[in-house]
Amino acid sequence: MIIALTVLFFIVSVLLMLIVLIQPGSSGGMGFFGGGSQSAFGTKTGNVMTKFTTILAALFMIVSFVLGYLNSRQGKIEVEEMLGVQEKVEELSEEGPSSEKFFGEDIGVDISDTNE
Repeated sequence: MIIALTVLFFIVSVLLMLIVLIQPGSSGGMGFFGGGSQSAFGTKTGNVMTKFTTILAALFMIVSFVLGYLNSRQGKIEVEEMLGVQEKVEELSEEGPSSEKFFGEDIGVDISDTNE
């Protein structure tokens, strides 16, 4: 589910960037693609573009919040799991280190000068 929402988030982000770049500026100047955007979308370009931008921005915000919530829930540890880990740590600390449970050995390194 998170992967599908991430893909949707990416698509909405790219579409939102493109639709904002296509729109003419507030001074009535040319948009990113010049005056071609006005003739390509008809005479009611402002209404269609404004509505599409609003829908994409709302979808962007909703998907952002949902992804943030799902990602925050994914990293939480349950209380029972944490208590189990705490009990195991206390159990191991009471036993103390023993030679049977110790699996490592000291490994010595010869650092004498043998380059002669």
